[in-house]
Amino acid sequence: MRLRTALPAALVVAAGMQLLYPLLPAWGQFVLSDTVIAVASGYAAFHYRRRAADPETIRRMRIAFGCGAGACAIWSIGNVVLLLSTVGVDFLAGVGGLLSTVAAGFVPIALILAAPRPRGLAAVRLLIDVAAVFGAVFALAWEFVLSSGPGLTGEIGGEGYRVTIVGLLVLGAVIALVTLASAEPGQSGSAQQLLAMAALVQAVTLLAATRNDLNDLLWYADGVGGGYILAALIMAASSRLATSRPGVERGGALVFRGWALLPYVPVVFAVATAAARQAGSGQLDPVLVWTLLATFSLVLVRQFLTLATLGRMTEVLEEQRDALEHQASHDALTGLLNRAAFDTRAAEILAFSSDGVTAMILDLDGFKPVNDTLGHAAGDDVLVVVARRLAAELRAGDLVSRIGGDEFAILLTEAADAPEVAGRLLRRIGEPMRVHGHTVTVGGSIGLAAAEDGDLNGLLRRADTAMYEAKAAGKGTVRRYDRAAA
Repeated sequence: MRLRTALPAALVVAAGMQLLYPLLPAWGQFVLSDTVIAVASGYAAFHYRRRAADPETIRRMRIAFGCGAGACAIWSIGNVVLLLSTVGVDFLAGVGGLLSTVAAGFVPIALILAAPRPRGLAAVRLLIDVAAVFGAVFALAWEFVLSSGPGLTGEIGGEGYRVTIVGLLVLGAVIALVTLASAEPGQSGSAQQLLAMAALVQAVTLLAATRNDLNDLLWYADGVGGGYILAALIMAASSRLATSRPGVERGGALVFRGWALLPYVPVVFAVATAAARQAGSGQLDPVLVWTLLATFSLVLVRQFLTLATLGRMTEVLEEQRDALEHQASHDALTGLLNRAAFDTRAAEILAFSSDGVTAMILDLDGFKPVNDTLGHAAGDDVLVVVARRLAAELRAGDLVSRIGGDEFAILLTEAADAPEVAGRLLRRIGEPMRVHGHTVTVGGSIGLAAAEDGDLNGLLRRADTAMYEAKAAGKGTVRRYDRAAA
């Protein structure tokens, strides 16, 4: 049965059972409830046990499945014991109830083991979430469960026992809520999420059952009977689902994830409850007040951490964007502009004004022997050194690009001193350099061409022609393009 069919079916069965209870005698109510829960939780225990024994599953998940199997098995056994108590073995009722409570405590352990392990600020935020939501849910439990009846003084430890049990149930509900809140948008239901849903239903049902007991209400009142059935059926469905994988934490997921606000629903209800109590009686229980104050303090701390995380993510994204922009516009080896970026920026300069603009094409002399003798790595180092020397000799407004293997294009924005700049570049390039333990020397030939219009391609072609004339003249020289000679 598919998940989208199984969940509505479980809800219909649970609702049907709840409606059926008033029509049955007391023993029939317990027999029906205990039988369905024992079968459903036993089914879940069987499948979780099989998954725990799968050697291909990672160890942490096998332990989680084992805890899930243990919880379901204990719950199944507990309901079998409760079923026996309905046929005259009265003392077993307390044992069955205790086993059911123990089973409820194993489910949060399975959820913790199955959840991704957050680190750094993510781990701190998770702990604050659990603590803050625990405070809100405990405040609600205090208002509607612990303060709703005369108490259990004299029974199994009295008041302290009752508070401890309710606290454990609240913790289980909180862990379930936080697990559900981690669901990724658009992600189909996973074993962890459905188990969390079952744990939440089970914890809320047990709290409601405690309230019914304190107020001498029917055991199945307030939907308790159907709640037990629904939790067992959801748990059975969860045992057949695949587990979800941890996703990458994204800024939007911290705020806009589909279930991200789910844990804070109890906070809203706790505030509404306190407001209603204040409006009705003019007084607030001190426990409720201090619990809410602590909860809100944690929520504020959590929001500050979220802002810090978002700020750090923004910085990282900006750094990555800058790095990508640099990679897209610069030569990976030398760090100079690549041909595409050079053409774009040079075209912008020429479009604004071509007056006083000169193009240079520089081709290295003596580079091939270094490359052939010392290897390509040494040749790459030579190109890096040459690129640094070129960049150091040029003005901020000039452009320099590696446009070929050992060929560079330069755009000067002041043509008057172009021959002087070209001579300085050749002298600087010709200085000896230390490469891979060897001292090597390279030279260069430069062709110059003055901009006549906004045509960059024509300008570079003329400079290239002049560069070949410089090489033909004996290398290590500078030649200016002469239209008349061409």
